[in-house]
Amino acid sequence: MKGDGKRESEAPSQPPSLGLGTRAAHVAREGAPLGPHGERSGTAALYQTTNYVYDDAAGAARAAAGQSFLYARHGNPTTDGFARAVADLEGAESGLVFASGMAAISTAIFSVAGAGAEVLASEGIYGGSTDLLTTAAPRFGVRARFVPAWELAAVEAAIGADTKVLLVETLSNPLLRVPDLRGLAALARARGVTFIVDSTFTSPCLVRPLEHGADLVVHSASKYLAGHGDVVGGVVVGREAAVAPVRKLRTLLGGTMDPFAAWLALRGLRTLPLRLARQCGSAVALAAVLETLPGVVRVHHPSLPTHPDHARARAQLGAPGAMIGVQLADGAAARRFYDRVRVFTRAASLGEVVSLVTHPASFSHGALPPEERARLGIDEGLVRLSVGIEDVADLEADLRQALGA
Repeated sequence: MKGDGKRESEAPSQPPSLGLGTRAAHVAREGAPLGPHGERSGTAALYQTTNYVYDDAAGAARAAAGQSFLYARHGNPTTDGFARAVADLEGAESGLVFASGMAAISTAIFSVAGAGAEVLASEGIYGGSTDLLTTAAPRFGVRARFVPAWELAAVEAAIGADTKVLLVETLSNPLLRVPDLRGLAALARARGVTFIVDSTFTSPCLVRPLEHGADLVVHSASKYLAGHGDVVGGVVVGREAAVAPVRKLRTLLGGTMDPFAAWLALRGLRTLPLRLARQCGSAVALAAVLETLPGVVRVHHPSLPTHPDHARARAQLGAPGAMIGVQLADGAAARRFYDRVRVFTRAASLGEVVSLVTHPASFSHGALPPEERARLGIDEGLVRLSVGIEDVADLEADLRQALGA
């Protein structure tokens, strides 16, 4: 973005016939011209600057008019490069980056939903998003209701005259339910509702929601996009007409991404398809093994025929994801398992190159009342695995010993 009103992302710089892995490796490394004959750096450049210097009054006037860079809160070559790279992979016209995934999703929602509006959100979304909608949104006159988004009839019946936003996740957290994106998009379009899809769990490698009719796609870049556990950031992509009001509100609220975080995220993005392919393959293998182990009550993973959305996942997703929900007998069993893992790392996040284990009732959904967690099937015996890139045999052995198998 050169200033307010201009796009951060431009037309994809790579031919659209190239595969996603090729595009990710190249679009995230585009360097700025360095030499007198157009020589470019081999990697994306880091512009760690707050402001920009102009040669004369005419240059300053161009910046003030939005024709060049004005101030880092408005735009920066490095952060814009990350926005452009993600937009390219998502097939989006425009993109924005944010200081966190929560900054991205809250700005996207409030750019559409003002006082008197309603947000219809899927059950089982990230606990932070639920907390935002139930505690912060009402302070601004925005109401929220929740519906099982994987049931089209329930969503259709729930959309009301004041509904302005339909918010879903490509895979619900942590039970990994799979909503029908194309069906939901048709419902939202028919009722004049903005359809926002959080694709953090899937990334553009597994599904590109804009191709299914979404208006805006949101990512926590801290997870798979950056992938190394050293970045906090968020992304919103979509058509420029949909992104423009998000950009204006982001500039006012100041939730833009730091250039160094964007530079790290660009470095991580180059290996996203490679990482996620291995992570998903390992998750499929581990989910099948977990179903056979003693002490496991149920395994939640879309690759399993026992999963309620198994057929939809096969049709809609390029792979069933690298997250697994494991239902154990009770909270005591979950704590024993949590304490005994040795290869899996005890941490609250997901999508990193190392495998992580967390306890949703304590972490991601800890802000929900216990009765609401119980209604959603998130009880004390549930643990969530984020599968990394380690050797799958080592991960399997760790799960077996942690379960006492």
